[in-house]
Amino acid sequence: MLPLDRECVPDNQITWAIHKRFVLRCVALFTLLAVLTTYDPLNVIPFCGPWISSRIDSPLVAASTWIGVHVFHVSGVAATQHPTDSRDTALGWIAMLLVALASLLFAMVWSALDANRHHDRRLAIWARYILRFFLAFVMIRYGIFKIFPLQMSRPSLAVLNEPLGQSSPMTLLWTLVGLSPAYQIGSGVLEAMSGVLLLFRRTALVGALIAFIVMANVTLLNLCFDVPVKLGALLITFALAVIIAPDVPPLLRFFLKHAKAELSSVWSPQWHRQSSRNIALALQTIYILCALYFFVPPAYSGARQEAANRRAPSTLTGGWRVESAQVFRNGQSSDAPVLTAEGFPMTAIYFEPDGRAMARSSDGRLWRAGATVDAPHHSVSLYSGYFEGVRFDATYTYSQIDSDHMRLEPGGEDKAAHSTLLLARMPEPHDYPLLQTPFRWVHEWALER
Repeated sequence: MLPLDRECVPDNQITWAIHKRFVLRCVALFTLLAVLTTYDPLNVIPFCGPWISSRIDSPLVAASTWIGVHVFHVSGVAATQHPTDSRDTALGWIAMLLVALASLLFAMVWSALDANRHHDRRLAIWARYILRFFLAFVMIRYGIFKIFPLQMSRPSLAVLNEPLGQSSPMTLLWTLVGLSPAYQIGSGVLEAMSGVLLLFRRTALVGALIAFIVMANVTLLNLCFDVPVKLGALLITFALAVIIAPDVPPLLRFFLKHAKAELSSVWSPQWHRQSSRNIALALQTIYILCALYFFVPPAYSGARQEAANRRAPSTLTGGWRVESAQVFRNGQSSDAPVLTAEGFPMTAIYFEPDGRAMARSSDGRLWRAGATVDAPHHSVSLYSGYFEGVRFDATYTYSQIDSDHMRLEPGGEDKAAHSTLLLARMPEPHDYPLLQTPFRWVHEWALER
């Protein structure tokens, strides 16, 4: 973004070349619209926020789907807007391309119709002001779910029993971070702190610089470990660079030339009336409180529930192989495998100590799932992961055939629609050195296992 002079400089003394005004308009439109449609920062606003976001997203979703099918000829699952934890879908990249092209086209038309304007200082100030709140939302969001270490949970039984060579790079990264809650919490503190600093005019630059360093590292990890949030990380890093750009020249003069430098850019619009200032402050405060309420209570309750589950794990905890999956209708049984996101049959399920679940499909992949065990009633609710949509969701009554075999039988309305599962417990090691090796300051030998 272009340098922003102090608002005390009279407008008639400022002149920007037309190509600079065009670049500003294009960059401002792209960053605002891209962050708005990718991360939905308006969703934290009660009642109207999700409605506004859906109205903004819907045309882009429809256009990217049509262009994906008819122009880029994508097919299969890639041609549909499907529930997924990946932000790097084919339609996601196409949507970002459309945002870039639309911003470029609109900036060209805008510049042609408004060629006599001397500068776009007001646009630059307002774009920076709105964008830093959007970015604060994103940084606080990711930070909270690391402070309450939920984004990368403790290594699951499924992963611990996975041969190292069969793990994906992302699984290894998630396992590494999840193995050290202290590291994850520290990373979350930096992310959330940068987001909070972005909210205030006097600390916005410090917050933006911290956030840029953090997100540059996140982007590098996503690119190098094939984490499917490359598009989102690149976008946030770029947006942070945009709001930092006006202060880069004086920062370089100070750090490289050791010369006196003054930060002369503007982080907030100048309110000419006290009533306008009060309204803006009230809206900012409401937005901050809404964002905190949107993230902190769910993260806190989720972390607390996981900790309680670990202290008293269910008797079902462990890995179970699916030996049969049959549905009974009209007195007859037929094979009816439970399907995962890619449509492959589920071959095993892991009930994790923290209450989560992992499902393995016949192609060897692991999928996030969920399980709620009601021990007194011998029932368990089993459902597919949040991000992959509803593939399976049923409540079962479980019964132990013997110490190594268990039957899950659907009940009530689920009986006719879901399979009865016969599960066999899979052998596991008695302990996992990965989880039990203590921290030590002194090592005589490097540990290689």
